[in-house]
Amino acid sequence: MQHATELPEEQPKLSAVPPKRPDSTKKKERLKKNLIGWAFVAPTVLFVIAFIYYGIFYNAYHSLFSWDGISFEKTYIGFENFGRMFSDPEFYNALKNTGIFTVLTVTIQAGLGLVLAYLLHTKGVGRTFFKSVFFFPVVLSPVVLGAAFSQIFDFQFGYINEFLRMVGLGAFEQNWLGDQDVALYAIILINIFQWTGSSMIMYYMAMLAIEREVFEAANIDGAGFWRTLWSVVFPNLKGTTFTLTILGVIGGLKTFDIVWISTQGGPGNSTEVISTYLFRKSMLHQEVGYASAVAIILLIIALSITYFQTRVQKKMD
Repeated sequence: MQHATELPEEQPKLSAVPPKRPDSTKKKERLKKNLIGWAFVAPTVLFVIAFIYYGIFYNAYHSLFSWDGISFEKTYIGFENFGRMFSDPEFYNALKNTGIFTVLTVTIQAGLGLVLAYLLHTKGVGRTFFKSVFFFPVVLSPVVLGAAFSQIFDFQFGYINEFLRMVGLGAFEQNWLGDQDVALYAIILINIFQWTGSSMIMYYMAMLAIEREVFEAANIDGAGFWRTLWSVVFPNLKGTTFTLTILGVIGGLKTFDIVWISTQGGPGNSTEVISTYLFRKSMLHQEVGYASAVAIILLIIALSITYFQTRVQKKMD
């Protein structure tokens, strides 16, 4: 008698798709991730709100008042502070000096920084030493630089005038910080001396990203130093130039320490810039409401310039 073969029991098939979690579990996980993210960014957000946005609204509010910054009494005057500012010749003088200072420092620092970076990028002895030498002024305190250059530019015993007298060029000696026609450019020279090293380092680091074959091809084509710098290096560093321009403009608008230590805005307001004008009105003249109006206009100028530069950069790209 033939026995029937028993078939094995069919095993249940495992589903490849995991069971769906309830929506409440997904919401809890998403909420947990969001809370962790906010926990990391909360200190930065609170810092920005407390020290930047609050300060902006604080200045905007007090620009509508006549206030000395000390007493509890404030007199609401609306937009009179702005009207007074736009009719003040000293404000326009400070604005003009700030513009000259910013344009010259940004242009010359970037140009010198580019040339120095390219020189140090090429093969040569002592590159590390010279990089340190050119970058050293960046880490110096503006107080130290201001005091040192005050001695260097001194009319009677300054090193520049002493050198000119020694080589028989005494006719070219100047009262560098005491002449209204020269003082602003002397301060610009101090700023260039301090910050050219920063531009050099930024350009140098950006040059390392340019492939060596590009320089070799330029060399084979017979391009010299200046041709390679202008036609090969500079076009490849547009992003760095744009960054340096924005940083330079912002730095020029808020420059205070070098000017105040060297000349305090003198002689005859010839070196008065927006920051020293604002400090003089708020701290020395105790016109905090008026100084708040100046600060708001300075912020608008900085934002407008940055926006314009960003649009230009996008079109260039």
